[in-house]
Amino acid sequence: MVFFVGFLVLTTIVLPVFSLSQAGQLALSLAFGMMIIFGAFATIHHRTAIYLVIGLTVATFSVNLMIDLGPSHRFTPLESALRVACLSIMFCMTLKRTLRPGRIDGYRVLGGIAGYLLIGLTWTFGYQLLLQQAPSAIHFEPGVAKSLPGQPSHLIYFSFTTLTTVGFGDIHPVNPLARALTMAEALVGQLYIAILIASLVGMALQTRSVEGEEIANRISTKPVAGCSPRWKRSSVPARRAD
Repeated sequence: MVFFVGFLVLTTIVLPVFSLSQAGQLALSLAFGMMIIFGAFATIHHRTAIYLVIGLTVATFSVNLMIDLGPSHRFTPLESALRVACLSIMFCMTLKRTLRPGRIDGYRVLGGIAGYLLIGLTWTFGYQLLLQQAPSAIHFEPGVAKSLPGQPSHLIYFSFTTLTTVGFGDIHPVNPLARALTMAEALVGQLYIAILIASLVGMALQTRSVEGEEIANRISTKPVAGCSPRWKRSSVPARRAD
């Protein structure tokens, strides 16, 4: 889980700074696939779901390889759709694992962070899929839109500024579908934090309550030293008065 969260943070913060070459994009796609596979083994405990995620990841990397090595880019929407599917499954499984009943520990905190970052990355590739179908759906500053077909870094920036509701206005949606996606991401981002914190606090209070009841039961049932049980005292016959 630590490696999974670390790669998500690295992708979110470091990737938008650099402009990757074709070899860099291929290496990033491979690292993305490895991250998804490691995350699947860390968060998913059903073999069917793990095999599904691995299959989608392999298919995504294969399509990406075909796009980089082939002259045609007709498979780019398929690649974006596969990435959205992989990240959506990972988000659902991570959230399910994080909110399962039990004690609150560091694993749950990392799971909550991973879920929040997965939301932003899922919407990133959703925006990329939209732009591949409607290039003018989102307005960018001059000079930015030219690098979009192979560089999702600007979309990562746009997605997380929307998710945290701190948009600066340099990128904004124009298409009605793009506006709907941004509104949905902003709402999901705010509701996720509120529901996650409320759920974790509720589970922590419930765990403390159960532990307190167990301690109280142990104290009440433990015999006090120097005192005989009632049945022993009652078994002694009373002395007859002369």
